[in-house]
Amino acid sequence: MLNRLAKLALVSTALAPICLTLWFVEVSSAWQRDVPWSENLVAHWLVGISYLLAALVLSGLCFGLVWLAASRHGLERLPVKIKSVKTVDKEIVGFLLVYLLPLINQSQSTISVPVLVFVAVIFFFIVYNSHAYHFNPLLSFFGYHFFEVTIEGDITYVLITRQNITDCKAVSQVVQLTEYMILDANHAK
Repeated sequence: MLNRLAKLALVSTALAPICLTLWFVEVSSAWQRDVPWSENLVAHWLVGISYLLAALVLSGLCFGLVWLAASRHGLERLPVKIKSVKTVDKEIVGFLLVYLLPLINQSQSTISVPVLVFVAVIFFFIVYNSHAYHFNPLLSFFGYHFFEVTIEGDITYVLITRQNITDCKAVSQVVQLTEYMILDANHAK
């Protein structure tokens, strides 16, 4: 059960950068160039606030999930022997570009919420129901790195850690977040 909840939380919180982009688009649309900065701020401080709050809540949920999973009272720590390591941090850049650029380059001054919800639902179900890497850009923001690791038994996982791994022996304990995603238990906080 926790495995599904962790995956649900990781996939859901990956949408936080979209909310932040939507907030910026709303503020940019309302901003008046001929009005001083301070007056714009006072007049438009509530514009898009729901998007900003959603981004902050999702960010807190993501950070809390990782912190709780790695804490002594979180998930069970499992010993691991890594056979091979490959960095996959570069995948995050493509991931961000794919779902943020269309929002930035919109020609309308308003956001189509139905289209946004439709795209988010499709994204969510595809990632949730597949074993595809579900990179969470928030984790990169919090200083985490992603590695593709093969452990004894030749099973491949995505490893999330704060350290730069140059030696397979650098990670000795993990917690399993999802079917194919593990978190370095010693360097997660």
